[in-house]
Amino acid sequence: MGSIHVVRTFKVYREKQMNERIKELAEQAGVISGFKDLHPDMIKFADLIRQDEAKACAEHYLSIMRDAVEQAVLKEREACAKLCEDSVEYAGDTLAKAIRARRKG
Repeated sequence: MGSIHVVRTFKVYREKQMNERIKELAEQAGVISGFKDLHPDMIKFADLIRQDEAKACAEHYLSIMRDAVEQAVLKEREACAKLCEDSVEYAGDTLAKAIRARRKG
């Protein structure tokens, strides 16, 4: 079974699972009661909610990753600056200042 087939199968399974959950929530909210199938507009609405939630999750995750990368870069720069600072052989203070200056720019 190819990976594309697996992804499609999971997507169909997930959509069915979500549609069932949406039916449950709609019944609890009193929006629908006793209907076997969801109205096409309700399915479209559910799809829009899923897409919006997926986008929000992706943006949140990317924000976390950007912050983590930024922090890692700053730590690495400081480690390099400290290494240069401790070196007297190659004008370490000057190199350390140049490395730390990149943080501000």
